[in-house]
Amino acid sequence: MTHAVTPGGDGMVLHLVTRVIHWLTVMMLVGSFAIVWSIGWLPAGPARVQAVGLHRTIGMLVLVVTVLRLLWWLASQRTPRIGMSPWRWAAGVVHTALLCSLLITPLLGWTYTNARGHTLLLFGIRLPSLIFKDRYFARVAIETHEFMAYALLTLISAHVAAALWHHFVLHDATLKRMWRG
Repeated sequence: MTHAVTPGGDGMVLHLVTRVIHWLTVMMLVGSFAIVWSIGWLPAGPARVQAVGLHRTIGMLVLVVTVLRLLWWLASQRTPRIGMSPWRWAAGVVHTALLCSLLITPLLGWTYTNARGHTLLLFGIRLPSLIFKDRYFARVAIETHEFMAYALLTLISAHVAAALWHHFVLHDATLKRMWRG
């Protein structure tokens, strides 16, 4: 199903859904990083266990929303890109890397959780194990998960810098379009 993105009608709804998914992902990532960085300050006990559980839940929600985002992208027509054409390929590479990171990072967290011998719950629903309990693989999974999380932060920084460049240097409508359509 392809829809033309035009002012009013279906196009505005399509663009609104895309922006809602984008900013929902941003809020979940901010929350997830804030939680994981604060876990080390919490004393061992129920508060730390709850924080880890919340981090895992948000990670699974990021995975779900990213899959929905990809399905939405496949089902809808994108708006024309704004900007100089030599940079379009770079934007495409960063967007692709962001989406891949948003898929891979939570999957690695899920794998780590299972490799530690724990099950993962999402709103009380037990998710299937991706791997058997394995101490070595758990260590590899968590190190790769952390590397991917920092790679994701780097990609997000490039994405934000590009949006600010468009707004303050090129004076085009990219940032305005991302913010309010």
